[in-house]
Amino acid sequence: MSESSFTVMGTSRLGIEPRCQACGAGASLWFSWRHAHERRSPEDLRRISPFEYWRALRRGKLYKCSVCDEVWHLDEDAERMTHVESKRLPLVLDWSREAIVLPAAISDVVQQIGPTPPDVYGNGREHRVAPCAVRTHSGERFDKAMICVQRDAPVKDGLRFRLGSEIAEIAESPFALPRLVREASSRAHEVRMGFSPTLIEMPDGRRFVMNGTTHFFVAPGYAASDARTVAGSYFSEPLSPSFVETLNDVIYFVVDGDPGWVAEPPEITKTNSSLKGWLKKLLGSSPIRRP
Repeated sequence: MSESSFTVMGTSRLGIEPRCQACGAGASLWFSWRHAHERRSPEDLRRISPFEYWRALRRGKLYKCSVCDEVWHLDEDAERMTHVESKRLPLVLDWSREAIVLPAAISDVVQQIGPTPPDVYGNGREHRVAPCAVRTHSGERFDKAMICVQRDAPVKDGLRFRLGSEIAEIAESPFALPRLVREASSRAHEVRMGFSPTLIEMPDGRRFVMNGTTHFFVAPGYAASDARTVAGSYFSEPLSPSFVETLNDVIYFVVDGDPGWVAEPPEITKTNSSLKGWLKKLLGSSPIRRP
């Protein structure tokens, strides 16, 4: 694991007051259950005391806050306690009813498309994602979708989950970047606070910049499949390249499986500014300095 003087013990929404002062629901996204149990400081004991076991899932467990009745998810390895919003709970319970495995024909297409790796800091290693277009059994079509292979329940905040069992057919997405471009974006190092640039160029010579790991490209008059990475620095460009838009309408179809990535990110060299930027990406993270 990379050397660092900080260990992130949880994340919260910046500037948001919790609905419950006991468990932190509404503000806290997750915290390290294992660390709290192992350290057992007065602060840790107060943090874990409201949680009462509710029910088991196929993998992991659900707890409830004894004060506000909000639901929380403890992962299979008892590492992380994650808040489950009420609107997400029915999906989690549906996910737990039976294993979700893709038919061989669909898995073959996913293999051909190829996954986007986690970034160099290890972000995203808890799942394996591949961009695609999906048609569901009910006839819905999503041109910006992900096949999302993971072990635990679909509780991660900020991702729009559906169940992989809904998939009838998949194909290449017209908005998905080529595999080599996606892989290049995952290898980008942070050069400014929260800025990890990778330059791409379209056939007419126009350049765009991706920030961090990027899966899709949507711009009028351009096809994502035409994008190619180019050498050089964003800061050396005579004309500032346009930023590749971050999409908020991507649907993640969750499927059972081991993501297959290494447990820890590779050894990397960080400057002080890049470390601070990495921590800043973790919304409201609470860094704990190691003794």
